[in-house]
Amino acid sequence: MSNTHTTPIVVLKPDLGLSRWIWPGIFLILGLIAPFVLPGDKWVRVAALALVYVALASGLNILVGLTGLLDLGFIAFFIVGAYTAAIFTVSTFGPLLAENPAALAWVLPISVVAAIVFAGIAGSIIGYPTLRARGDYLAIMTLAFGEIVRIVSINWTEFTGGAVGIRNIPSLSLSGGAVPPTTTYYVILVVVVLLVVALASLIASPVGRAWVAIREDELVASSMGIRTRRYKLLAYVVGAATAGVIGVFFAHMNQFVNPDSFTLEDNFIVLSLVILGGAGTLWGPITGAVLWIFFQAVAKDIPLIQAHPEFRTGILALIVVVLMILRPGGIVSKRLELTRARGGQLPPAGTLTPAETAGPALAAGEPVLRIREVKQVFGGLTALESVSFDLRHGEVLGLMGPNGAGKSTLLNAISGVTRATSGAIEFGGERTERLESNAVATRGIARTFQTVRLFWDMTVLENLLVGGHSRLAGFVPKFLSPFPFVRRGERVTVAEAEEVLAFVDAWEFRDRRASSLDAYQQRRVEIARALMTRPRVLLLDEPAAGLNESETRDLATLIARIREHGIDVILIEHDMDLLMGVSDRIVVLDHGVIIADGTPAEIRTNPAVLEAYLGSDAA
Repeated sequence: MSNTHTTPIVVLKPDLGLSRWIWPGIFLILGLIAPFVLPGDKWVRVAALALVYVALASGLNILVGLTGLLDLGFIAFFIVGAYTAAIFTVSTFGPLLAENPAALAWVLPISVVAAIVFAGIAGSIIGYPTLRARGDYLAIMTLAFGEIVRIVSINWTEFTGGAVGIRNIPSLSLSGGAVPPTTTYYVILVVVVLLVVALASLIASPVGRAWVAIREDELVASSMGIRTRRYKLLAYVVGAATAGVIGVFFAHMNQFVNPDSFTLEDNFIVLSLVILGGAGTLWGPITGAVLWIFFQAVAKDIPLIQAHPEFRTGILALIVVVLMILRPGGIVSKRLELTRARGGQLPPAGTLTPAETAGPALAAGEPVLRIREVKQVFGGLTALESVSFDLRHGEVLGLMGPNGAGKSTLLNAISGVTRATSGAIEFGGERTERLESNAVATRGIARTFQTVRLFWDMTVLENLLVGGHSRLAGFVPKFLSPFPFVRRGERVTVAEAEEVLAFVDAWEFRDRRASSLDAYQQRRVEIARALMTRPRVLLLDEPAAGLNESETRDLATLIARIREHGIDVILIEHDMDLLMGVSDRIVVLDHGVIIADGTPAEIRTNPAVLEAYLGSDAA
């Protein structure tokens, strides 16, 4: 690979980001004028209810659409918020509000904060045991949780009023009088706008990218330094808090709550709205909620629906099924914006930001990674048997061996993807064999995979920002803000990502979706993403697989340049010309045992290696 670009490069003008405001502007204008164009108070109430479902669908979208966690008990968090408001305003502060309705100005914020706390706790309770569950098991667990909360609301009569519920919840008025539907509508509109802005800001941050990375490939996300269990739990808490907040305002809008307000059917309706509008998009759940709630209101006047109310839910189910066949992505297919930082200037090629090292720098030839008697057993199969060697600073170490020799298994043990059965792995003076892959990555060991594993629905630049996740992650609430100062660190990381892309000669692909690249482009981007973690050791698992001769030569040049920048490399490769050409030393495995360790010239003539590859008659 050469250091100069042979293809024409178009340097983009700075993106002012004005296009991203088109859809928000349209929705906001429609929301503001709705009470003036809708025919009467009935339809204003319908619009307010639509806003409630917009918030619910947006909260559930965090779990289902972004993180890939199926939740069939989401309405439980809505129940928690609604009952929190009811208990606070009727039981706890009821006498005070009866004497002084203006006290609602400070009681309401208390209710909102309490709903966030209680719903967040409920989200943690359901989220923690489901962290390792997937598919059907996850669906059953969340469904059971939702039903438990509803049954508790029926039976805990002392607090919830049982089946009768809680009535006389004050309206959103500071005077104690009746509030026109338009006032209630605008209050809820402000709340929903704030929630959507906060969620959009969170999505376009390291948090949102971590969620999408987990949905796309949890193992790779962990290998990039993302603490996957933590971020899945965070998704539950954020979704629950969103439902809890809107539950507070729903209680004030309805002025009563009882268990019949939150049925099992509501869980499926909200999930259907997410799918209908477009799971994993920002505007899809909003669109689905608005269209469905207004359709329900119109359908009530149809004689057939009046005679058979159950048809309404059946129609929704039918619409969802048909839409999944005709348009699997939902009504809205606009992809999520996972960063608001902008680059676009071609950086100088050939530079990499060095890794931060603890302690004195290693001299060439000193061991940077020590493997001692590592054994890996899967059931009755021994994949590795007492493997020991050192990776020395300043070298490319080749791992060679027939299929099934244990090469990828060894890389998995080094990178924390699997835990070695026994033995020791020491990196930078620290034992790492018991660490999880995210902890190994943050200490300076990065890897690629035998089959390219990018986050296919992200752009190339977003893939690299995931690689820089450990430098961007921080205090989560700050990412709720849409203000530019929050993105300062991200802009620096975007500039670094563009430098890395220029280093691997892939800068021109930065705004393309990963799924649109060819095989060699994908491989370069995967290596670039690993380099974004600022590794001290890079593990490459058959990077030349599927490449032609010219691309393989370019790859060899890239590996040599990576080594020149102080990054030590362990390379697994079946292309012998590449392996022998770039490796300073080669370790040969056969049936999980090291049979040779030496220079490429020594390995070429080693009898044990020839026998392993060619059979006992080769000599």
